[in-house]
Amino acid sequence: MASNHCTHEGSFSVNVKGGPCPSEGTVRLFREIATTFDAKNNLLEEVTAFIGKAYVSDEVELFRVRLSIDEGLQNAFSHGNGEDPGKHIRLAIFDTDASWGVLITDEGPGFQPQNLPDPTSPDGLWLDHGRGVMIMCHYMDGVSYFDQGRTLRLLKGKGKKEA
Repeated sequence: MASNHCTHEGSFSVNVKGGPCPSEGTVRLFREIATTFDAKNNLLEEVTAFIGKAYVSDEVELFRVRLSIDEGLQNAFSHGNGEDPGKHIRLAIFDTDASWGVLITDEGPGFQPQNLPDPTSPDGLWLDHGRGVMIMCHYMDGVSYFDQGRTLRLLKGKGKKEA
């Protein structure tokens, strides 16, 4: 795994920082949606198409990025906003000279990383959820949370080749 935010003893870990996410490069796409399945699914399709044109040409890599973003959106949708259609999810795609990434922000209470179940543990194997952060950590070059877990930042280095 490429990110220090996702490696430790066991399957993964993630840092949750208290303050807001630092300003990142140039925003290339920004959307705010209500917490509904249709809005989430439409956003995922739009974002995947944008990333496929702007950053990722390999179909396998685009699938991995799409899966990571879908996991982040689903976490914001279910765990962050509690599926409340009155709450919103914000997504921004940004880039810098060296990388590009996605910010996903929800209106939920945040979370503590020590409360994340380990989906590779004997008990975790039987859970019907809990693999999203591990998937994001596996496929993205950087995974960080800010604002007590309400903002997710996914990073990919430009020109990086996946094995």
